[in-house]
Amino acid sequence: MKTRLTYMAAALVIAGALAPTTRAAEGEAPAGPNTGAISFTAGFDVTSQYWFRGLAQENQGGIIQPWLDMSITLIDNDDFSFATYIGTWNSVHSGNPTDGWYEADFYIGGAFEIKSLGVGVDISYINLYNPDGGGIFTEEIDLGFSYDDSALWGDSGFALNPYATFAFEINGGSDNGTSEGVYLELGIEPSFTIIESETQPVDLAIPVALGLSLDDYYEDGQAANDDDLFGFLDIGAVLSTPLPVPAEYGSWSLSFGVHVIFLGDTAETIAGPTGFGVTGGDSTEFYAHFGISIEY
Repeated sequence: MKTRLTYMAAALVIAGALAPTTRAAEGEAPAGPNTGAISFTAGFDVTSQYWFRGLAQENQGGIIQPWLDMSITLIDNDDFSFATYIGTWNSVHSGNPTDGWYEADFYIGGAFEIKSLGVGVDISYINLYNPDGGGIFTEEIDLGFSYDDSALWGDSGFALNPYATFAFEINGGSDNGTSEGVYLELGIEPSFTIIESETQPVDLAIPVALGLSLDDYYEDGQAANDDDLFGFLDIGAVLSTPLPVPAEYGSWSLSFGVHVIFLGDTAETIAGPTGFGVTGGDSTEFYAHFGISIEY
């Protein structure tokens, strides 16, 4: 169960889809020491609350979420790119004696980009596992689409970066229901440079994510046909800046973000017993996160 970030605010699928697009243009040498087709990204987030697609996971004690993935670019030309990737994402909690290593996700997939259209397509398999609980939360096949709309805004440097992610549960479920569900997330992540600097620029991103149930994704397990269409709306403000690390050690960055999340009825019902203080009516929660990441 992943919120990346960054993600969240975007999802695992979108992160994989964007990986090959960060490479230098054809004929240019990529920055830093890594000029090959294999790249690595890693990092960790510390968050005050852990929400997965509007479903409450933890809000007590320390929550640290490390991750690591590897991408292999198999095709990269002026028109098209294709990369495969594999990785893991984890969540470790200290809120109560039963927490510990709460989650260890494994994912593998492929990402396509049609450069002339600015369109990215990603398909992946994700296994969401609870190491201390000894079982699988769920298994999914995810399909993601992203669009680079920066060309529509001229030389302004602005872009909405819209995306859509479909998640098809094939084993288990993330909610309290018994049905394998189908999830849809729609989002944008416009970003702006608020402090111009050759060495230490500061960017502000405004991630917005809307989670919907297309079929049996938001069930509270208390009644038949209890599936809700609306799961959550998450709006954030995330500051990021590069860290002054020598290029031979990769590209490092620091981020800090705050979010407000609005819950649908089922997400609110599921959150109530976990100690999130959700007590009926429309629910609103706030959380913050801090993270460090590296790309090599």
